[in-house]
Amino acid sequence: MNFKYTVRKFKGIFTIKNVSYSLLLLNTFCFVSGILYIVIPEYLLLWDIFGVILTVTLFDNLLLVYLNLLKVNKGSKLGYRLYILGYIFLAFMIFAMFGMMQGNLLSSGAISDGFLGGYALTHLSYFGILTFGIIMGLFDILTRKNSDIWSKDIGSDRRKSMKGVRFQRIFRKILVVIFWSGFIFGVFCAFITLFGVFEFVTTQLAYISSQYGVFLSFIFLSNTIILLKLKRGRWDRKKFRRVALVGIFVSTALLSPLFLSNITALNAEVRFSEAFGQNWQQKIPSETNDYFLQTSFSTAGYYLGIPSKDCNIIENVLFYDNESIKLYFDAYMPLGKGEGLPGQNSTLIRIHGGGWVSGDKGESNMMQMNKYFAAQGYIVFDIQYGLYDSPIAAMDFITPSYNKGDFNIDDMIRHIGEFTKYLTENANEYGANLDSVFFSGGSSGGHLASAAGLALASGNYSNLFSQNLTIKGLIPFYPSNGQMVYFGIDGKEEFTDPAKLIEPGSPPCLIFQGTHDVLTYFGISNIFRDSYLAKGNTNCAIIWMLLGGHSSDFYFSGYYNQIFLYFMERFMYLHL
Repeated sequence: MNFKYTVRKFKGIFTIKNVSYSLLLLNTFCFVSGILYIVIPEYLLLWDIFGVILTVTLFDNLLLVYLNLLKVNKGSKLGYRLYILGYIFLAFMIFAMFGMMQGNLLSSGAISDGFLGGYALTHLSYFGILTFGIIMGLFDILTRKNSDIWSKDIGSDRRKSMKGVRFQRIFRKILVVIFWSGFIFGVFCAFITLFGVFEFVTTQLAYISSQYGVFLSFIFLSNTIILLKLKRGRWDRKKFRRVALVGIFVSTALLSPLFLSNITALNAEVRFSEAFGQNWQQKIPSETNDYFLQTSFSTAGYYLGIPSKDCNIIENVLFYDNESIKLYFDAYMPLGKGEGLPGQNSTLIRIHGGGWVSGDKGESNMMQMNKYFAAQGYIVFDIQYGLYDSPIAAMDFITPSYNKGDFNIDDMIRHIGEFTKYLTENANEYGANLDSVFFSGGSSGGHLASAAGLALASGNYSNLFSQNLTIKGLIPFYPSNGQMVYFGIDGKEEFTDPAKLIEPGSPPCLIFQGTHDVLTYFGISNIFRDSYLAKGNTNCAIIWMLLGGHSSDFYFSGYYNQIFLYFMERFMYLHL
């Protein structure tokens, strides 16, 4: 009896009238807040409130659509149009969520923030959803007393030919197959997000499912509503409820990384403080802190992105032409020669990943990260190195062919060393401070950054590196130390496993690592940090990303990358 009373109470609250009024208010608030977020680049407490309300608003939109589809009288002309509009909105929600995902991804890999670039796609998708929501809310409010629209379906006067009915049945069956496929895909994404066990089989899907979980949740929920409506009346009540409950569970599971973001940030602060001192916040002046992210995660930033700040960029500078290959780099430099900025023209050398056989500077190395740190006063160099020419990367159209050859890890380290020699001779041209240098990279790039940075810092490889650089820190993302053996690539033991290069005085290290990264087993990062501790060097911290998979930093404004960026920029400033 109590359960039935609760259900009736629930239905009494979530009526079309109540939801439509709240929806009009919420969509309008999010529309105005979205404009303010775009035009005001500074951090405001409003953004944190806005991000939470936006998530609620998106769910509220889907709730109103579902209620409309359930209650509207399709027999009336206007009711039928509202019924079709509901399906159009659900389809638009799916495409708009993909649009925001793709828009922010394009922004991460774009050299320029042009009007027609990724941000435009993100903003069009975002404001499109809210506009739809406002229209539906207004329509429901203005017509709520119209009995022709909201009375029980009394049938339609529209007569259809047998040919039309046949076409409708075929079209419905096609839609059912499509949305059943979407349902199964969503279940698989949720399973990967929670357990990560299939990542080694479906690498691309795995890295999308965790960091884009919020978008996927709304996509899946929209897909589920369409599927339920298509099959309503064709399923018995039990099957209908089972599918609905699975849909709700899967949508919630896809949101789990978002729910865990506060725990991830708190754990990161504990790890950071253990490695770099409990009073590290006091070492950062307030005027410097103003340049940094003011919160470890902004939900508003997740949806609408974190716009890049301006910097000077020089592309495709040749630094090595030998062994039948050519190697180039891109340089990102602050405006105004970096005066008064936190980075103080320190040098950040970024090394791309790709399993030592593929990848490139630029688009595949998150340009937005380069621009972000250049705007903070760092001189950022995004460099190439010789890749092992493997059949595995034969169909890779991103990787240039001019830097492939029969190269092992020793050769790759040597190529990075050639860049350090070039940099020593040309540092003044870029304003680079070589007394403060950081190495960073992801996956195989994280391995090479660690190996090159530690080898250079040791002073034992003067034949390979310029000795005019002072390494102040290493920032490997999910380093794949030792994994090159699976690609048939060899090299010196200390270069394939950079943990063997660690010394008591090795530079500080901050590691990004997902707990569900099966592609580069997360034990690698633990072993690397344990090697620091074994040498009596406590200046190494792992920032664990809960449910994060491989490349889970690739969404620049995602919860994983925002959290790490918050600590990375402070780590670099503390160790300039």
